[in-house]
Amino acid sequence: MMTFFRFLLVGVLNTLVGLTVTLICFHLFQTGYWGATAIGNACGVWVSYMLNRRFTFRQETGGWSYWIRFLFVVSISYLIAYRFSLSVVNYILPHLQETGAILIGMIIYTGLNYLGQSYWVFRKR
Repeated sequence: MMTFFRFLLVGVLNTLVGLTVTLICFHLFQTGYWGATAIGNACGVWVSYMLNRRFTFRQETGGWSYWIRFLFVVSISYLIAYRFSLSVVNYILPHLQETGAILIGMIIYTGLNYLGQSYWVFRKR
C-alpha cells in the first residue's frame, strides 16, 4: 500500500510536469492532440522513471534493462489510454472535446502504468 502511495506522489509531480507541457503544446503551440500528449508525456516519463526507480520502488540498480522495460510499459499504457479516451470522447462525450480526452487518458494511463511498473519493471526479484 505504501508503494502505491509513493507512486501517486511521484505521479502528481510528473503529472504536473507532463500536463503543463501537454496543454502548453496543445493550446499555445498548437501541436495537435498526438503531438502535445507525446511531448508532454515524454517530459513526465523522465521525471517518473527517476523518481519511481529510487523513491517508489527503492530500486538501487538501474541499467538498460529497466529503462527499456519502463519505456515499453509507458508506451503501451500511453497508446491504450489515449486512443481509448479519444474514442470515448469522440463517440460518447463529444462536448468534452480533445482537452477532455487528455484528462480521461491521464486517469487510464496512471492505472495501466502502475500495474506495469509494479508487476514487471520494478518487481522484487
